[in-house]
Amino acid sequence: MRQNPLVGVGPMKKALPSILFCSLILILIPSNALLGQRDIKTILLRDIVKVENGMFSIQEFGILGTFDKNFEVKVTATAPKALLSRDNFLRFYGALSSSIFSTYLGQEGIKAPDNLHILLKDKPGDPIDITVNITMSEKEINYTVVTKNSQSKMNLQWLTQLYVEVP
Repeated sequence: MRQNPLVGVGPMKKALPSILFCSLILILIPSNALLGQRDIKTILLRDIVKVENGMFSIQEFGILGTFDKNFEVKVTATAPKALLSRDNFLRFYGALSSSIFSTYLGQEGIKAPDNLHILLKDKPGDPIDITVNITMSEKEINYTVVTKNSQSKMNLQWLTQLYVEVP
């Protein structure tokens, strides 16, 4: 007795849409990953330091994560362009902002990871929990930390607190 050559075609026809769907998903996933890479590349290539009226300025928003709570933060910094290079402006901005947040959390008794960092965002959160303003001048760096309950100010001298020459 010969078997019908069409036996088994029914299930294959039913499986064909699933196979096509899975194939389409496999094609789309890498495409979305590439689009995501373009988005991060655009973000990473964007200039964050502005130069206006002879001043460097930067403004960033983010989330500062601690063990107990996440804080919405805003950080701004300014400095005269004639005072320091763009590289040094970024160097001191980065070092100071991390140090300021770490010190603030310690003073408030808030436990945070040792590798404290800010998850950057394009837009401010609402409300901003902590605002840090850093102003660099020829004599010193002034900064303020503002929360809804407090405001503190500090200044640091360039040659005695921020820069040491090795003899």
